[in-house]
Amino acid sequence: MVRELSGHEIDALQYELLVKDIIAAAERLPPFPDIAWKIVSLVKSMAPVKEIEALIAYDQAIAAKILRMGNSVYYSRQYEVRSVREAILLLGNTRLLQVVVAACSTLYYGPGNSPEERELWEHSVYTALLSQIVARRMRREENLTLYTAALLHDIGNTILNLYAKIYLHSSLREIRGENDTVKAERRALGIDHQELGAIISRNWKFPPDIVAAIEHHHNPEKAGKYVEFVSLIYIADALALSFAGKDDKPGARIPDPESDPVFKRFNITRTMIDEFQNELKTGMSDVAKALASI
Repeated sequence: MVRELSGHEIDALQYELLVKDIIAAAERLPPFPDIAWKIVSLVKSMAPVKEIEALIAYDQAIAAKILRMGNSVYYSRQYEVRSVREAILLLGNTRLLQVVVAACSTLYYGPGNSPEERELWEHSVYTALLSQIVARRMRREENLTLYTAALLHDIGNTILNLYAKIYLHSSLREIRGENDTVKAERRALGIDHQELGAIISRNWKFPPDIVAAIEHHHNPEKAGKYVEFVSLIYIADALALSFAGKDDKPGARIPDPESDPVFKRFNITRTMIDEFQNELKTGMSDVAKALASI
């Protein structure tokens, strides 16, 4: 005799199938563009400008994004970037690679037409910029690995927000409310954006420090030997959220450096937080215009 499932068991089964469906969607996400790592390799090997230019120009969509982002005040300062060659020569290696990675990332973050997609993309860019500002002040290395990890730390949200809309007819922001982000997501969907992001980044064969940052940016103490690296992402993420307030929409509460253990461990003060915010504002309006054109 076949036993009928109880209502609770049916709910549990549907919950399990939902999680499997979400994970499958994450695993089907197209791989991170190979062009990014090819450009990184050429730049590191000090290849001739014409080789780098030819590779970027080969992908017209990426080339266009690079030119748009390269013309923001933040990236190009006082220069006008009018061609791929000028982007290579004027931006310099560090900023060129940052722009390349950011341009490739738009394939996943959108930014689409919805407010959630736009907000997620802007937050990701601001977190990436803040990671460099904080690292510089903390006398840590400002490298492409840190920038990439910060830019992609919320990649799991791109899939999770879609499923929240489909199954719960709600956005992740509404699901989270004022509660703990990770716990709220797991209660509602059975998985959180950190775990989902780790699955995506492992499929992309990212280095372990970037995977750790994506998987533990809300709880860096779990990052093992990468705890300091992930802590920088945690700080940049928290500051980006708190600085995101607009006249009609306040941002998240600014972290209390005296009570937050990560901020305290890095000896970050309120004065330093104000300085981070002021530095981020430099050229930010122009960056926003560049982002809007992508």
